[in-house]
Amino acid sequence: MKIVAKRLKLGKIVVVPEDMDDLWHLYNVILPGDKVAARTVRRVRRDSGDTSRPDKGERRPMFIRLTVEEVSLHKYSNRLRVKGKILEGPDDFVSTGTYHTINVEPGLKIEIIKERWPNLLLKRLQDAVTRKGQRLIIVAVEEDQASIGVIDDSGIDVRIEIHGTARGKYGKYVQATETLDQMFAGVATQLQELLERLPENTRIVLVGPGSTKEKLAEYLKNKVPASKGRLLIEHVSTGTVAGIYEALNRGIVERIASEIRLNREFRLMDEVMTNLGKDTGKAAYGWDAIVRAVQFGAVETLLVLDKLFREAEPEYRRELENIMRQVEKQAGSLEIFSADHQAGKQLEGLGGLVALLRFRLPDS
Repeated sequence: MKIVAKRLKLGKIVVVPEDMDDLWHLYNVILPGDKVAARTVRRVRRDSGDTSRPDKGERRPMFIRLTVEEVSLHKYSNRLRVKGKILEGPDDFVSTGTYHTINVEPGLKIEIIKERWPNLLLKRLQDAVTRKGQRLIIVAVEEDQASIGVIDDSGIDVRIEIHGTARGKYGKYVQATETLDQMFAGVATQLQELLERLPENTRIVLVGPGSTKEKLAEYLKNKVPASKGRLLIEHVSTGTVAGIYEALNRGIVERIASEIRLNREFRLMDEVMTNLGKDTGKAAYGWDAIVRAVQFGAVETLLVLDKLFREAEPEYRRELENIMRQVEKQAGSLEIFSADHQAGKQLEGLGGLVALLRFRLPDS
């Protein structure tokens, strides 16, 4: 992410997203009610007077400013769609109050204006600027199956599952093979394609039971030269998608890519569930319990689900921002969780808002 301009007194920040991760961050930063402006393309119809031939119009580039009503992330097309009512645009081609969708892609300069920028969102933009951009590929493998997932700031993206014919399993992302070499070849093809698109510091972790992962490592060193120097091997109990999550939960990822936010989210949720399970009194969830913890200055870490903040009604969002500011003033930290992976779903099951406490609160 590049921050081109920052004029907080005017509520304006201008950024240029550089990759899919940056679009993910903007998806969580741009909220309904914000004003967004960018160069975009809009279909314009010509009035020829000939009603016998309907005019489909032509696509014209133009600068449009709109009030945001809806934001959606299209992960597989590398595009963020920002829809709203037009506030400003070329008089000859647009009418204020009509709807338009700005398609935000990597490289597009976009201006965002808010009435007030919460520290949480400013921090998120700064994190996007300073992050190293590392990705991690995890391949879970055993004798007759393999699963490939990419770990980045936006979560876990399971790209493909490859199953031997003994499994007899087929599906949208499933590729069938007959022999171990064929399965390895399928993995190699997928990795080659991923490594061509991902940063040079992307690491590959091979996990699974038994010796199949070591055999795969030798195969990849010969067949995928770009994998040399990037391969690590770790033991987990299964070569299925569950093996990818097991690697995360066991801290394997932390040793390899500690800066990736996702792994921290898994560890924090594990800490939350441990405290709740043991009834230590050092984890609180539910609005009233968290407000009370803030009043005592007891919140060490506040966990907030991104969807909760993004989809909140304005009044609730203001209350939530106030809680966040108080936590920061008390030297607590904030962690924003993605709703798209397992740790985020656990947090959502607890209402989307949880606090880890410095000490147990007195009984009320």
